[in-house]
Amino acid sequence: MKLVPIGNGEIRVLPLAFESFGVRGMATLVETDDIKLVIDPSSALGPRFRLNPHEREYVALSKTRRMILDFARDADALTISHYHFDHYLPNFENWLWIWSSPELAEELYSNKLILAKDISANINPSQRKRGYMFRKLNLNFAKEIRVADRRSFRFGGTTLEFSKPIYHGPTGSKLGYVLMLTVRTQNSCFLHAPDIQGPMYDESLRLILAQKPDMMFMGGPPIYLSFKFNSDDLAIAQRNLTTLAQHVHQLVVDHHLLRSLDYPEYLRPVANVAERAGNRVLTAAELIGQEPLPLEAKRKELHQREPVAREWYERLERGEFRRGF
Repeated sequence: MKLVPIGNGEIRVLPLAFESFGVRGMATLVETDDIKLVIDPSSALGPRFRLNPHEREYVALSKTRRMILDFARDADALTISHYHFDHYLPNFENWLWIWSSPELAEELYSNKLILAKDISANINPSQRKRGYMFRKLNLNFAKEIRVADRRSFRFGGTTLEFSKPIYHGPTGSKLGYVLMLTVRTQNSCFLHAPDIQGPMYDESLRLILAQKPDMMFMGGPPIYLSFKFNSDDLAIAQRNLTTLAQHVHQLVVDHHLLRSLDYPEYLRPVANVAERAGNRVLTAAELIGQEPLPLEAKRKELHQREPVAREWYERLERGEFRRGF
């Protein structure tokens, strides 16, 4: 799969696992002449409609897991924005939701420099526990695990700049905090903004605009959960996306937003503003010339059209398909 150049090609990117590929995640390969890294190297499935994921979702999960492992093998560093399972691979065995095991985790993290969210501050209890177990279980075979919050790391002519912890969604979110990552070379800038949901938090918008990215990957708002949000939060997210569309040449909006089939309607006014400014708004799949495949949003339809036998799920949970499909 061909990487997408930014500007004059000093930075090249490739989305690996996003909702537009049929899984939850924002795993991204970034390459410069100085360093190759995989951001948020995981993918997962999630509960929806009181239905198990469809077989097609597992095919997508298996495929993205293998891509992440393959590209990570040659990477110099891995980065982790926060400790949700669609953003980092845990060390326990779970084939129903995460496609994880101790063996896969060791394969991913062995001999890698890992730049990860701090577990001692700006973190909620569930992520603190997960982050603690992550460090405990991977320190023995990772090359090094370093705290990334508010820090910059230089590799030749490339700088990795991690933001301060910012809310996972709106102000005061109980889901905790995440880190944005800016990859900067002399003439190009890429920004990865996971799970800021729009952004709903105005401080996140200010931080993004200050970086002046040429391209960014944005975790869009979860409009499928609109009943859980203040209506103002979704309006703020759309307003802030519109502002970004005026300033970012290539704005990739994906992740939570594509858990709803209504995402094109939500993005239409944002895309119109971008077009007038000579910019583009698109999904991760569209960035690499593919049609979006929001399988989770289509789960009901998939089960009605292509029923999956209970025995198949029993085999799945026993790990019979761990080598993939």
